[in-house]
Amino acid sequence: MHNELRKASYSRAVKTVDYIDPELTALLILKSLVLVPIWAILLLPIIGYVCRSLGSVPNQLGLGIILVFGLFYYLEGLLKLKIRVDEQCLYFGYKAIQLADLVNIDVAYRRRSMIPDKLLLTTRRGELLKLNLAGLSQQGVETLVKHIQARNSTLSTAPVITTLVKCTRITAKPQVESAERLVVRYLNRQLLDDSLETFRLTATKWLRLGPVMVCVALSPIWMIGVSALYGSLQASSFDQIQNMNLNSFYVRALSGAQSAIISAVEDGARSAVVTNTNSAIMYFSFALLAGIFSYILYMVWKPNIVVADEQGISLQWQSGFTSFTMAKINWSEIVRATLHKPGSVETWKIRLKKQDGSDFDINLSAVAPEDRSKLLKRMERLIPNCEIDSELSQAMLPRAERSYTELWLQSLAQAPERKTLDPLEPGKTIGEDRFEVLKVLGVGGQGTAYLARNLLDSKSETVVLKETILPVFVDAGVRRSALERFEQEAKLLKSIEDDGIVKLVDYFIEDHRAYLVLEHIDGSTLRELISRDGAMSEDKVFELALQMCHLLKVLHSSSTIHRDFTPDNLILNSKGKLKLIDFNVAQQIQEGSTGTIVGKHAYVPPEQFRGKAVLQSDLYAFGATLHYLLTGADPEPISVSSPASKNVLISAGFDEIVKRATALQTNKRYQSAEEIEKELLAVDSGKGDTSTLSVKFHKRQGVMENG
Repeated sequence: MHNELRKASYSRAVKTVDYIDPELTALLILKSLVLVPIWAILLLPIIGYVCRSLGSVPNQLGLGIILVFGLFYYLEGLLKLKIRVDEQCLYFGYKAIQLADLVNIDVAYRRRSMIPDKLLLTTRRGELLKLNLAGLSQQGVETLVKHIQARNSTLSTAPVITTLVKCTRITAKPQVESAERLVVRYLNRQLLDDSLETFRLTATKWLRLGPVMVCVALSPIWMIGVSALYGSLQASSFDQIQNMNLNSFYVRALSGAQSAIISAVEDGARSAVVTNTNSAIMYFSFALLAGIFSYILYMVWKPNIVVADEQGISLQWQSGFTSFTMAKINWSEIVRATLHKPGSVETWKIRLKKQDGSDFDINLSAVAPEDRSKLLKRMERLIPNCEIDSELSQAMLPRAERSYTELWLQSLAQAPERKTLDPLEPGKTIGEDRFEVLKVLGVGGQGTAYLARNLLDSKSETVVLKETILPVFVDAGVRRSALERFEQEAKLLKSIEDDGIVKLVDYFIEDHRAYLVLEHIDGSTLRELISRDGAMSEDKVFELALQMCHLLKVLHSSSTIHRDFTPDNLILNSKGKLKLIDFNVAQQIQEGSTGTIVGKHAYVPPEQFRGKAVLQSDLYAFGATLHYLLTGADPEPISVSSPASKNVLISAGFDEIVKRATALQTNKRYQSAEEIEKELLAVDSGKGDTSTLSVKFHKRQGVMENG
């Protein structure tokens, strides 16, 4: 019973990944034709001559061994169409690799290309398994990598692998775009498209049967070919080989199978003729086929392009050079544009209200995300007096989702030299003319921060453009690392949803500079406030400390370490709410990972100096920030902070919280932001009265909810 349970558990852990590599499939079909390797073809005549010289039995045995060898050679290629992994090994063809022996998973690039081409698995002995990424699906790469990572804790995985599995196809441009006319795709046949995609994905699995069928169908050819080569050095031996027992048996078996197949087909044809004489079955079959045909015709006969010209918007069906208008609305008829949300996101519609009260609907999901902003811009230009709902404008803005491959292509498509080395001047438009620079907010070592106006937003709201200068004349690996860091910050900001975290609007690359488009926060950093007004009172710091605890709880709940939680990166807005910015050095916890030394020295704990930041490293920075707010001075680096030693007005209870938060050993430090929050609520400026603090806590919660 115990063994059966072990076997059942073991079988559940086995995973298979389809590997439909075009090169491998073509090679397998070639194997079906000749059965043996090319080099073996040259040796066949010599082997046949030697075996024939030894007698009749060695002659027959030699041909049999060659055929078995050929079938094993062919079977290896067939097995490579699936990659199998279990608890201990990865199997590829006849090769078995111990998962525990793997030390690295990386990617390789084609010569003079920046797009990953191969997945590389390296063992401790230096053995290398190369898999073409063209033969693996996105899900296949993810399944394979995660399975290996879960069973090998010491495995080193290239960071690009994480983004690789999320790569999407490069988006297509509109079919036509000019000042007078815009034509974009209208994917309103979702079910039909999904059906075709499902068929395509399913059909790839049937490719494994293709080489097998070729091998069986062409078996007489390779059988005769191998036999001919085997006896080619003796003029009279070919007829003898043709009469060998092995060959005769194979020919008889093939003839019998052929007769059985022909007989089965004839029986099926006779049954079909009998069935067609039954009128009920015939009418039912006709109705079923008619229904299927009508449905396909209905799905095909739907608009597939949206045309926006000087007269209005029309939905058209286009095939080749022929097009038909299915529905149209003139600009002069539109009085309002809204977002209609009858259900899930897939059902949302762009609803254009006419003067007579009727509606003209365009499926939002049928318009590609990269085309929506172009359509919105066209509407704003041609119907300036029309009321466009802000929710619709937001839904039609470009998505802040770009793949690693797309970023690479966008970066590499640019000229090898920057157009300018100077900061952007006010009035300059960037991001495909979507953002207008208003002024410079600050300049740093990696780039500049700008205040800009979002030209696609109906309210022209301001945003912050955070610029990162990308290296140009460097090794491809350096450039790739810079892009990975940029994408990591963007994806991290996109994944965290909280009012206390700065929101990401978009991100893009232009002129070898990467830009994050962030919400503009109307306020000042805590460092600016202290520089202007001096140290804060304990009551004010208490309110801010509770808000900081909330921010840390949000971050740490997703295993994210900010690594730069300092007064420079905390902005207090006009409503008294703290906002956390700058996730450039933030990282998500990965087992066995070692980071780099980042952060401002006065706020960095010892373990972060060693490149081994943990969640409690942010708690140390939190305590150091409290010291700065209470004293107006940065704390001593790598030390336990005590604001009471600088400011005698600080209560003992508050001083103890700062001391414990900045303890040098993590086991003596607070373990979580929740623990700090509880102690803050239990201390009332050293008076032991918790009621006042509770009232403050509830007030702070109200501030956070109302923003």
